[in-house]
Amino acid sequence: MLTLDQYRDDHGDPATWMPADIDSYLDIADMAPPEPLPYTYAQMQTMGAEYEQWAQRQQLMADRLANQGRKDAAGIWQRSAQESHELAAAARMGWPAFEAHLNGW
Repeated sequence: MLTLDQYRDDHGDPATWMPADIDSYLDIADMAPPEPLPYTYAQMQTMGAEYEQWAQRQQLMADRLANQGRKDAAGIWQRSAQESHELAAAARMGWPAFEAHLNGW
């Protein structure tokens, strides 16, 4: 069965479609709607909050290590905190943005 993604791949930019192409696309959407996202918006917001809490904990550890003079270890925890902040921001934008961040798009 033809999917919406396959139809877009075959027919190119939707901005250039003729009315019949749009009707065909809508018919396919009625027969084979896209699969739901793996996480709801609310779940992604929760995930974003959890990543943000983890980032704060990682930053506290980095600060403690820096205060003890352990700069290399502090730097590792600092980078981890930054990555967690980035994951939190992506998660708050929803699954498509989070997936893109994970895949490095």
